[in-house]
Amino acid sequence: MRLKIIAGNLIIVAVVGLGAFFMVRSQVTEGLAQRLESRLPHEQQLFAQSWDLSVYRLLQQTSAQASSADARSVFAASGDSRRRRAYELAQDTSGWFQDPARGRGGPPDLVVVTDNSGVVVARDNDINRMYGQPLGDDLPDVIDVLRSKEPRFAIWRREGKLLQTGIAPIAGEGGAVLGALVVGYDISSGYASSEARLLGHDIAFVSGESVYSASLDAARSADLQQALFGDLARTTKAALGGQVSSSWYASVGGDTYVGIVAPLPRPAASGVAYAVLADRDAATSLASAANAILWLTGLGIIAIIVFGFLLANHFLRPLETIEEGVLAVINGDTNLRLDVESAELGGLAYRINQLINVFTGVEEQDAEGRTAGTSEWAPVGDVESEAPATAAAAVGASPSAAATQGDDAPIDEPEAAAALAAEPEQSYYARLYREYVAAKKALGEDVSNVPEARFVQRIKGNEANLAQKHGCRMVRFQVQTRANQVILRPVLIR
Repeated sequence: MRLKIIAGNLIIVAVVGLGAFFMVRSQVTEGLAQRLESRLPHEQQLFAQSWDLSVYRLLQQTSAQASSADARSVFAASGDSRRRRAYELAQDTSGWFQDPARGRGGPPDLVVVTDNSGVVVARDNDINRMYGQPLGDDLPDVIDVLRSKEPRFAIWRREGKLLQTGIAPIAGEGGAVLGALVVGYDISSGYASSEARLLGHDIAFVSGESVYSASLDAARSADLQQALFGDLARTTKAALGGQVSSSWYASVGGDTYVGIVAPLPRPAASGVAYAVLADRDAATSLASAANAILWLTGLGIIAIIVFGFLLANHFLRPLETIEEGVLAVINGDTNLRLDVESAELGGLAYRINQLINVFTGVEEQDAEGRTAGTSEWAPVGDVESEAPATAAAAVGASPSAAATQGDDAPIDEPEAAAALAAEPEQSYYARLYREYVAAKKALGEDVSNVPEARFVQRIKGNEANLAQKHGCRMVRFQVQTRANQVILRPVLIR
């Protein structure tokens, strides 16, 4: 029974707790994932705007350096002197961009000065390197700048690097184009990381058939490349060709990422794309707050086990006592009465005791040996007041059948006591029953409902109670007839 009570409660708590956990977690996870996916196109547009701003700033800064007097002075000289001045311009330009106030995060990866035909005059860091090289073959946008006299942005693939390149014309006093200043920054993982910090999502740049740089670590970048050129190869190819993709999912570093891949907005048809991606698992980690439901469910289960045992014992132990007592009565122990200390089940035990008394013919008595309530009979002469005592002459008689007065006290006479004590018990009870029945018949009363066994059992019970009360060895009764009533008067045997 205990296990059934506890198991039932455990099942209810477990079902409710686990149901709430899975429902809350799934709804929170789904809601966060949908929110992340719906916001990703906006994040992609934000990066496109950030890229355009970076391009504009690079062109403005490159143009500012190209329009300086130092830049024009390069072409006021010739030969080695021009070459030296071009090298110094490249070095000064690199130092100028390195200033944190420029917002570039460091020096350029490459600064080149060309003449008006696109031939390299000098570059930074090495005066001899690239000298005399026709830059127009490697970077055709230089020729366009020299012809149009307008600055231009380009993606320059140089020495294994992918460079953000600002190209600005160097013009003389009369407006004639003297040459060009080229400033290139690598689209590095550092740049991707700085953009990712601003955006709040990871950024990766794709060129050719590989991930060129990313804000991810090396292992995750490798996983991303495998995804972009594996299951997402068609989507990636379309982005490299100029088409923005829809949202997609990929496994990166053991986590699920959602992303969008799109072409760089400037310059158009550069063959370079970028991916904006977010860790879906990290974004939905807030759903782990639902784990509190599991903890609370576990605490509830522990509480149910403890409280269930306590509650079950509180009710089941009295019930077990009642069950054992009733079984003992069924097996013949008709003198046994239930004694249960329980606010909830004490009343039930009392009613069962009453039921046993009804079936066994024994009155339920109080501590003084008197019949409790309106019972059928009690020993005559055991009344401590002048009020009439309730007494019954036989089983089934009414409460008024043996009313007695206060002078019917127990007989405490040695001679009468000695005579009754000398009489064998079996003979005494048989004689008392015969005299009692005869006296009742003499008064014209019906004694058909007074079986001898029941009469003797009740007599013995009252004798024991009175002997204990008066502190004597035993009590026996005498049959007396008084005022048309049959009474049983106790005799104290010391």
